[in-house]
Amino acid sequence: MPSAYCIDSSLNCWEFFHKHHWVSPEFSQTQCFASWQRCVKQCSATHWSPPHVASGSTLNSLIKRNENLIQCATTVVEDTFDLLVHEPIVLLLTDDNGCVLKRIGHPHLVDELEALGIVQGCFFSEGKIGTNAISLCIDTHLPSEVFAANHFNRSLHPYGACAAPIFDSFGKLRGTMALVKIANQYRRENSVIVTSCAKEISLQLQLLYEQENMNRLVSMHNATVTCMDDGLLAWDANQRITMVSQQAESLFQIRALDVIDKNIFDIIRFAPNISACFEQHESAYRKLTTVEVNNTFIEAILSVSQLQDGSTLLFIHPVHKIRELAQQQIGGSAKYTFANLPARSKQMKHLITVAKRAVKSKSPILLCGEEGVGKSSLAMAIHNECEFKAGPFITVNCRTLSSDNMSREILGFDADNGLPSKFELAHGGTLLLEKVEYLNQDLQSVLLKLLKTGLISRCDSQRLIPVNFQLITSTSSDLSAYVAQGSFGRQLYYAISNNELMLTPLRERKEDVALHIERILAEYEKRHQVHIQIDPVALDVLLAFAWPGNDPELKSRMERLLLNRSSNRIQLKDIPDHIKHSQDGHPQHSAPVLTLEALEKKAIIQAWDTYDGKMSEMAKALGIGRTTLWRKIDKYGLSEKLS
Repeated sequence: MPSAYCIDSSLNCWEFFHKHHWVSPEFSQTQCFASWQRCVKQCSATHWSPPHVASGSTLNSLIKRNENLIQCATTVVEDTFDLLVHEPIVLLLTDDNGCVLKRIGHPHLVDELEALGIVQGCFFSEGKIGTNAISLCIDTHLPSEVFAANHFNRSLHPYGACAAPIFDSFGKLRGTMALVKIANQYRRENSVIVTSCAKEISLQLQLLYEQENMNRLVSMHNATVTCMDDGLLAWDANQRITMVSQQAESLFQIRALDVIDKNIFDIIRFAPNISACFEQHESAYRKLTTVEVNNTFIEAILSVSQLQDGSTLLFIHPVHKIRELAQQQIGGSAKYTFANLPARSKQMKHLITVAKRAVKSKSPILLCGEEGVGKSSLAMAIHNECEFKAGPFITVNCRTLSSDNMSREILGFDADNGLPSKFELAHGGTLLLEKVEYLNQDLQSVLLKLLKTGLISRCDSQRLIPVNFQLITSTSSDLSAYVAQGSFGRQLYYAISNNELMLTPLRERKEDVALHIERILAEYEKRHQVHIQIDPVALDVLLAFAWPGNDPELKSRMERLLLNRSSNRIQLKDIPDHIKHSQDGHPQHSAPVLTLEALEKKAIIQAWDTYDGKMSEMAKALGIGRTTLWRKIDKYGLSEKLS
């Protein structure tokens, strides 16, 4: 046997060191000698002091923290012990601090070590029990052996021990595998066995890490796919479906269990432009199309990603989500309700009552009245009362659109990245078409078809898109006159005027003028932190003014008046002269009252201009018969003037 495993030789070396404090040159280069030099300053060589032991919750915490290490080592330790079951050995598994996590061995030797305090939870600390293989292994990160009297403390001289480090995937020390044996039976092969076991445990740790990492990635992938609004379909190079996400199941109305491993083109029929991407192995981004699944046509926005192995990923973007995003960016907020409309006059109160009835009919609503009477505010209130109040409120002013671009702006297009139509954006909400009389003939036909079928097509597409929303149109003109001239479709006029609401001008609603003024003053006081009063005389003048510009003019004049006021009490002198000296502003200086004859003449001339001399329509508008109309024209001598 080599001298390194000679009990007497190691004992002589130990005794010589403690007597003379030096050793042979060859031993002085060993890790054991370096450890002895440290131990001299920390512990006794002849008196045994049991190691510290973790127990209870502390031990449970250590075991929990090293759960993976114990899991990987258990099989290796038990298999190794089974191979060496006839030899008196003890196998120990420790963490990176030298705490014993697992122990298995020959009962007699286990009892001997327990008498020394070497149990589960004990710490192999060099400063406490002296030189030992586990401490050296942890310090050096290398396999270590301590044989017989090479142990600093005499109580460990009967034993030979070896330990090998266990590393994880990142090269970090996770613990040690150790073997303890009676010294006179210790062999060099014991160190080889322990080192092999430690390497096997390290490999198992790496495999466990890779498995957990893969499981984590799969879980993250599944969570990501589940949380996505988009659906995901995947198939391999043989067109066999390999994956169907929950969203794809919902959007395409299929079950993953029914379609997995089936040919994608047997399940879904794609439009020619999408099929071309698959055939040419090209990618596509956000293509609006229609697919056929189980004899059902489904509108979808698709993106195609081709992978190098020949497999394909199909992303299905939910149309309603994209519409919602577009609606948030384009749609306006409907801030008015029937409750906060300025309605103190009988006319407005009656109008609101009629509007509520119109909402319940779920038919288009036509708002008529002069510029600035509050048609858009009433439209907002109608939106907030209708079944689509949770949806967007889209406003389109037909007059601001050029005739060349009107169709593209309103109907949208598929070319390039595409643009959704205003009807699509209004889906599930309300569409207000202001100044509807400026709608061109093509769009009038489209709108009439939409009201009949509920379907719309973009200007460069034949694809039919179902939409559902509350339609509100408004005009400041007499639409019937446009119909008479042939510039506005008669059928469309009938379709949108089932519920026609006429907003009277502000000059006919003095109570509402007062309410407007009160709200303007309250808003100004809140904004500027001041208290404003108005003299009754000044208020009377404001109420008497005609306000030809209606709500916007009243608000503008009041803001200017508040800006230029002489004090926080508005007086007559603060009122602009053109308002004070207006005929409507001072009833005592108003124009002379017209006679009934003059009124009839004026009405007949106005009707002639409006209906272009069409006697039937003139008579109907004036509320008299054609014969009576001719008689009055002759009576007042208007024939020559009208012709």
